[in-house]
Amino acid sequence: MSDDFRLPVIQLLTVRNITRSIRTPMLVAISLIQPALWLVLFSQIFRGLAGTTQFRALGYGSYLSFFLPGMVVLSMLFTALQSGMAMMSDIDSGMLDKLLIAPVRRPLILLARVLADVATMTAQAVILIVIGVAMGARFRAGWPGFIVLVVFAVAFGVAWASVSNLIALRTRNSELTMVLGFFLTLPVLFLSTAFFPKPLLPGWLQAVTAANPASYVIETGQRLAATGNGWGQDLRTLVALAVTAAVFVPLTMTAFRASA
Repeated sequence: MSDDFRLPVIQLLTVRNITRSIRTPMLVAISLIQPALWLVLFSQIFRGLAGTTQFRALGYGSYLSFFLPGMVVLSMLFTALQSGMAMMSDIDSGMLDKLLIAPVRRPLILLARVLADVATMTAQAVILIVIGVAMGARFRAGWPGFIVLVVFAVAFGVAWASVSNLIALRTRNSELTMVLGFFLTLPVLFLSTAFFPKPLLPGWLQAVTAANPASYVIETGQRLAATGNGWGQDLRTLVALAVTAAVFVPLTMTAFRASA
């Protein structure tokens, strides 16, 4: 396939994937509304934590600013789950089989899926941040800090979407894809630093967060809110995301090739 033909194919498939999401607005809304509701509710429930000596000693000015990165990551997790459900929809409808026998390179099909996810995740992250800022959230790193958070969060979302697509391709069952997706989504959030700073967590939970890629993204956002950018934290986050992608993306590619 020539390079001149690849670009229109990618554009066509990407637009098709985005359009499908728009035609089912409830799915997109759920992945945005629930994190927004949690942002409003939990930022009020735990706002008293911001007044404690331990919290302030870590540099956090408000619980809202501290909590915002976790809700951005939660939105990415929900959208990643929907990516697997979209793959199942294509499998059930026979659309995937049609794409596989079409004169289109298989990596382009997955690339279009990734680009559609990136577009959706970026829009949702920006909307959540705007909501947070409207509520009073502030990052010491300023707007560049918010941009860094969006980039890291979307990168994590894409890597995690490979997990959801892997489940869909291996099980070829909508119910299992949804159940296993939810089974993984909330523990990834709750076994992280989304709700409380890492030094305030029990020792065993601190150890678990070290193996949770979502925690690195969340901690980066929290650091940007509290003390500004930290290159060491950025590097750790990049390594965590690279390891996650290196583990799951090849598995997803293998499952996709085997689906023919």
